[in-house]
Amino acid sequence: MPRKIRDTGSTGWSHIIIRGINRENLFYDDDDYAYFQRKVKRFQKECGAELPIMCLMSNHVHFLLHVPDGIFAPFMKKITVSYAFYYNKKYERVGHVFQDRFRSEPVNDERYLLTVARYIYQNPQKAGVCNAADYPYTLLSPDGILSGYFDADSGLRDFLSSDSSDYCLEYDSNGSNSDAAVLQMLSSMIAIDNPQKLQSVDKAVRDDILCKLKRNGISIRQISRVTGINRNIIQRA
Repeated sequence: MPRKIRDTGSTGWSHIIIRGINRENLFYDDDDYAYFQRKVKRFQKECGAELPIMCLMSNHVHFLLHVPDGIFAPFMKKITVSYAFYYNKKYERVGHVFQDRFRSEPVNDERYLLTVARYIYQNPQKAGVCNAADYPYTLLSPDGILSGYFDADSGLRDFLSSDSSDYCLEYDSNGSNSDAAVLQMLSSMIAIDNPQKLQSVDKAVRDDILCKLKRNGISIRQISRVTGINRNIIQRA
């Protein structure tokens, strides 16, 4: 059965995610991150791709991407095949490195372009890794399309760092609630910057929030994964 042609929208821009198979890490040390970045830059030049922002998390990568013909598959294949060869050789393993094909969503207007950029930039912070500005594996182009919306680089940085409850594509989003949607629900219920901190709040407050999440259709398994709270505790709440 032929694969469905991806919708790149009216602008040709897309938000793209790749993830390690079975949620396994793609990067274990600085050399891994550096190798992936070098390959992206190389294939970006070869394919004429525009990549104003990219964020490498331990087991997945976010891209805001534009290619001249609107067909992302060749560019993404070059990156994933090259990195898989490097990864398997280095870690003495065989088989797939990435989970299925990449996921993508079209970016159809300027407003959503900026929303996706901010969402990608803040990914490490919302995952509880560190402040977005301190994360070393986010690549932000100083002269890409994003800079054109602001008078100075500081304006762009201020926008990307501004408070938000942006909800964009995540790898697991398929019509059900993604982890990003759960985080957004949590942020509307309690002022915590890391979902894992829900474990240490007052029991009555915690259980009330867990009940609300379940009533909103969030599975016990997903709540446990996002918050780190034991499934039995969530079930009893």
